[in-house]
Amino acid sequence: MQMLLLPLLQQLSLQSRWQLWLTPAHKLNREWLQQSGLPLEKSMHIAHSDRYSTVEAMVKALRTGNYSVVVAWIHYDLNEQERGELEKAAAEGQAPGLILRATSSVKTLSRPVNPLKIQSTLFH
Repeated sequence: MQMLLLPLLQQLSLQSRWQLWLTPAHKLNREWLQQSGLPLEKSMHIAHSDRYSTVEAMVKALRTGNYSVVVAWIHYDLNEQERGELEKAAAEGQAPGLILRATSSVKTLSRPVNPLKIQSTLFH
């Protein structure tokens, strides 16, 4: 994951806009941010605990145009309405929205791999 995601985040950090991390149960690791070359002064973390507020917060944040990227930890598959809202918000705010989630080895083996997703069991 880091081979693909980290260079993208580093490139986006060159913009004057902030990077927003929405995570329900994980605390953003400041040491990891520094070691990864991501600016602490342009990184914001907000913790959300339920499905609705995380997606809603991501949509609102993307629409503002204040963020170079919005990264969210969402542990479930999005429905078509949520996906559409996120795509529209990302276009309006001219920023990518990235969804991270762990995949268990059982799930990975029992169903086909989606080529549009970055498959990883890693999250710092």
